[in-house]
Amino acid sequence: MKKIILMILMIGMFIIPSAAYAHPMDKSMLYSDVSATTPNLQEIMVLHSIGLLGYNGIDMTLNPSENLSRKDFTAWLGGYLGLNGSTLDELALAAKNENYISTLEGDITYKEINSALLQQKLELEKPDATLTKDDYISFITKNLDLDIKGSSILQMGGFSYGPMGIIEDVVTGDELGIIIEGKTYRLSGHVRIFADSTDPNSWIGQNLEKSILTMHDDHGHDHGQGTSDDHGHEEQLSDSSTLQYIQIGSTTQQVTEETQQQETKKSSNENETADTTSTSSSTLWIVTLIALVAVIIAIFLMKRKKNKYDLNQ
Repeated sequence: MKKIILMILMIGMFIIPSAAYAHPMDKSMLYSDVSATTPNLQEIMVLHSIGLLGYNGIDMTLNPSENLSRKDFTAWLGGYLGLNGSTLDELALAAKNENYISTLEGDITYKEINSALLQQKLELEKPDATLTKDDYISFITKNLDLDIKGSSILQMGGFSYGPMGIIEDVVTGDELGIIIEGKTYRLSGHVRIFADSTDPNSWIGQNLEKSILTMHDDHGHDHGQGTSDDHGHEEQLSDSSTLQYIQIGSTTQQVTEETQQQETKKSSNENETADTTSTSSSTLWIVTLIALVAVIIAIFLMKRKKNKYDLNQ
């Protein structure tokens, strides 16, 4: 019995660190009040992955319809910039001390975001207007690739767009990785996953539509350690870069699109057949009518000719 217990404990020592390290966040678990069918969920997950969208320090809600406070925005900015701090209050204060914003009181305005994050690059229609969190998500997403003195929001935060293409294979174990065109890309410990499933093996053969790459591990987003490869690949995981966000094409969506295309084609063919039948029917009626008129005229002429003949007799 003691041997069995010892064996279980030894197995647990190998299993628990692996399970504790990886904390992937899929589209159904990011916020408690944001469902997997939210229209702008991809935008939410991208901004969350780079630190420009976070929690309110109280619970796991986003409350997208409420106004964005200066404190929340400044705290997210502090996390995005990798400033010192682990709580919302500490990050907000760190960003304020760096003069990104003058006060943490009240709600943020477009003008303040333009100054703190976009270096006053934009000409704003309503600079003093406040914005909801949904407005903020749309605003930042729209300007994510804006050229800001030769850089962009992604690049200023230490990120870039990652690989795209068919996932040839996956690496599992203490760390996750995906292989595209023979190159292995390591997933961060808290990678945001927009996919039908969080099971890496289900991604094989699927299309990686979009990804965000963290260019280094000292940005405060992840702490990677060690590698493991259950598939026997000899490639080394790609230096210190990690994928912070992956968006994998939905097989359900692909099937739906194919079905819609087939239904559209079928409907088009049916319409063409109906048009052809209608045209043929119309042509037949016209020919019949012309023939009928010709017969009537012929009968009329024959009667007229006969009457003329009778008169001559």
